[in-house]
Amino acid sequence: MTSGNEMKKKSNERKRVEAVYWAGVLIWAGLVFGVEKLGYLPQMGRADAWTWIFLGAGLYSLVGAVYRYSSEDFTNPPTFDYIWGGILLIIGLNGLTPIKIAWPLVLIFVGTVLLIGTLKKQK
Repeated sequence: MTSGNEMKKKSNERKRVEAVYWAGVLIWAGLVFGVEKLGYLPQMGRADAWTWIFLGAGLYSLVGAVYRYSSEDFTNPPTFDYIWGGILLIIGLNGLTPIKIAWPLVLIFVGTVLLIGTLKKQK
């Protein structure tokens, strides 16, 4: 069983992780909109500023979840973090590639995360 202090520590850690995530997403969105206004936003497929924002937010979420999972300093992220990152990544990839290719890429990433997690737990 977990004690009250341990639960409070996990709750505080979760709040800090969420605050850092949303701050990073807002900074990324500001950078993307700024680059778009300057006319330097890469034009690939049907990509617009929102495509790049969703792509960046999804990658940031998934990389952050993998980092927290592999670090001994953090508790393991909930499954929802991977789902959230995957959804954002799919939305972002949809503007760059046809959705037919986006889903397999996300499935490969999630499968790799699960495989690494399983192998890590066996040690």
